[in-house]
This record gives sequence, C-alpha cells and structure tokens, in this order.
Amino acid sequence: MTELVIFTDLDGTLLDHETYSYQAARPALDRIRQTGTRLVMVSSKTHVEIEAVRAEMGNTDPFVSENGGAVFIPSGYDLDITSGIETMNGYKVIRLGARFDDISKGFDRLAAWFPVKAFSRMSADEVMALTGLKLSQVKLAQAREFSEPFIVTDNRFSEEDLAEAVDKLGFTLTHGGRFYHLTGPNDKGRAVGILSGLFKRRRAEVVTVGFGDAKNDEPLLRAVDRPFLVARPDGSHCTMDVPGLVKTPAVGPEAFNQAVLKVLSLPQGG
Repeated sequence: MTELVIFTDLDGTLLDHETYSYQAARPALDRIRQTGTRLVMVSSKTHVEIEAVRAEMGNTDPFVSENGGAVFIPSGYDLDITSGIETMNGYKVIRLGARFDDISKGFDRLAAWFPVKAFSRMSADEVMALTGLKLSQVKLAQAREFSEPFIVTDNRFSEEDLAEAVDKLGFTLTHGGRFYHLTGPNDKGRAVGILSGLFKRRRAEVVTVGFGDAKNDEPLLRAVDRPFLVARPDGSHCTMDVPGLVKTPAVGPEAFNQAVLKVLSLPQGG
C-alpha cells in the first residue's frame, strides 16, 4: 500500500498570510490525522517557532527550519538515521546550513554595500509592525540559527545586484514573502530530498506531495512527486517552472485544505 508524505510551507500556505491561522485547513488536518499521513512542515521559520505550531496542531512528524537550514527528526521517530546527525533537545538534527555567527558576519559585509536591515536586530515593535506577529512570538522568530531575514530600505537597488553581491560573499539569497533571506548552501528542496529518501528507505511505496506559495518554495516543489502552488492573497501565483505543477485557485490554508482533501480521497497510489 502506498504511503503519502505531505511537505508544506507555513506562512501563506498552511498558515494565513495575515493572521497566521490554520483554521481553514482544519478538515484536512483532521483527515491527515485519521489516515496516519505524515505532515512535514518546511518553513523559513526558526525551529522554536515551528515547535509552537506543531504543538498547537498536535503534529509529531519531522520538520525543516529556516529554508532548509536543518532537518529535525524527533528522537524515537521511525526513520533509520544513525550518521551525519547532531542531537539537540530530543531531536536528531541534520544540519545543512551555515551557522548563524557566520551568516551574521556575512550580513555585516553585505550591509557595507547595500542599505539592508537585519530581522534579528530589529526592535520588537519593528518586527510586529512588519509581520503582524504578537509580542510573545517575536522572540521565537528572532532566534535565528541558520539564516538572517532582512529588508532593503532603498528600492533603487535591484534584486539582481543584491543576489550578485550575496554570491560573491559565498552565501545564498532567497526571497519568501516579506523578507529576503541570507543563508548558507541550503534550500528547502535539499532538505525535502533527504527526508523523502529516509521515508522511502523504510517503505518503498511512498508518494510525496508538496505545498508552497513563494519563490523560496520552488526547490521544495521540485523535490516532490505532486507539487501544488498556492495562490497569493491577491489571487496571483508566483512565477516558477516546476514539472507537473498544479496551481490552486484558492489562497493559503483554504487552498491547502481543498487540495489535501482531494489527494487523500484518491485511491492509494492513484
């Protein structure tokens, strides 16, 4: 029997872009639990932010933090992994990204060339104004380990110039929603590929499904068997070229809900 594994972005996909609510996806989440389907969160959020979301949803599956910076597998989870890992607070961790100290030094060099402002160095009030997060959530969001979100404070500079400068520094630039992200040699697709391989090692008949809404989700969507691109709040879709891509007409968690319910209603392997 075929096993489905769902990989999903959070902000703008499983979570509403403005309210961060997943209530519109509740029927799909209930169905995921009822069927024992694996639900892996793959986000630009920090691991402590994702932990909070998982706890609220009752999710116990692995997850991926900070645009593929690290894969977190709960200790005792039924995936066979014994090498290339670190242990941390009840997780086996596969670190794929650069450490934050190195990211921060790279950002300082970038800031000497461009008018950029680091997310981790903003005041709580600035973060709340930019993101709509609650004060209690700001500390979790700023606990960066593998990336530095940032904004450009002068629109005279092009994204191409910024990307070229980041490349010269030996880092990677991604753009997801409200922020640019300075990262190491990691992306969501690499992390999803590793987890997919681990799931398929324990059970050969695995079909992977992916959901995302932004450019930084493109590697994730390329790494799965059934990719779904969720509409943005204005109903448009991010531009990307992914084989077999399905564009949802609905937005955010409602799109996730509709697509997951449809996928889970198909015959196993269908």
